[in-house]
Amino acid sequence: MTYKLFLDDIRNVNMVYKNLTNNDFVVVRNFNDFKNTVIEKGLPELISFDNDLGLDENNMVAEDG
Repeated sequence: MTYKLFLDDIRNVNMVYKNLTNNDFVVVRNFNDFKNTVIEKGLPELISFDNDLGLDENNMVAEDG
């Protein structure tokens, strides 16, 4: 089964891709869920990686930019 994987701790798919929704991807919010999904389903046809996954050095959500 082919699938697309979206890794982002905050955003939804439609915030990044104008013509797509969460229904077009398997959405995961952290590294452990990402890893477990790949182990369970195999490698996806496409991975959308968050550029600022997690918290910064002050335990705050990293700003987009």
